[in-house]
Amino acid sequence: RSPCPSPGPPMEEGSCTSSDDDVEGLRRRQGHEPRPRPPAPAPAPRWGMPDAGAEDGLSMSKYLLGALVLVVVGLLIISGPVGSMLSRDVAAGEQESPLPADGNDSQQKPPPSGAGDPQSVQSVSLLLDKLAKENQEIRLMQAELQAHKEELHALLQKSEGEAAAAGVQQQSLAAENARLRAALEREATALRNARAEVQRLRAAGALGSP
Repeated sequence: RSPCPSPGPPMEEGSCTSSDDDVEGLRRRQGHEPRPRPPAPAPAPRWGMPDAGAEDGLSMSKYLLGALVLVVVGLLIISGPVGSMLSRDVAAGEQESPLPADGNDSQQKPPPSGAGDPQSVQSVSLLLDKLAKENQEIRLMQAELQAHKEELHALLQKSEGEAAAAGVQQQSLAAENARLRAALEREATALRNARAEVQRLRAAGALGSP
């Protein structure tokens, strides 16, 4: 390429511009693409200046949280020991309510159910009579058992006495038998002695006769 003619300053500026364009085109043809420019940094958030909508949301959430806490505390108080104590106090106050000044309590309160029912009174009286009869029968059975117990005790004592008497009698009979046996033995011995003496005398008489 021939150098750019420079007849004057305006022509020199135009030729330089065309040469720059040629160089840029050459670079593109050779594969040297221009590097992309880095993106511009995003503006940093301003923490010190909150938005008005965010402030409204935070205040509303705080109000809701406070209301929820109050509701939970109220429920705990009502369902907890304080509520049970209050309910017991109210029940005690209702049970121990004072009588009216005019003394018309009997007129205001309805009569108890079955208070003047003759059938219920009769059933109660029959039940009492039945219980009295059962108690009487139980007493009679206890008396009979006591009598049988005493009779058995007397029979036991009698049998023990008879056994003791029989033992004594048996002992006496044994002693009598022993005494009789001894007497029989003595008599048998005397009889043997007498027989021996008779035989001796007979023998002596036979020798002395001619």
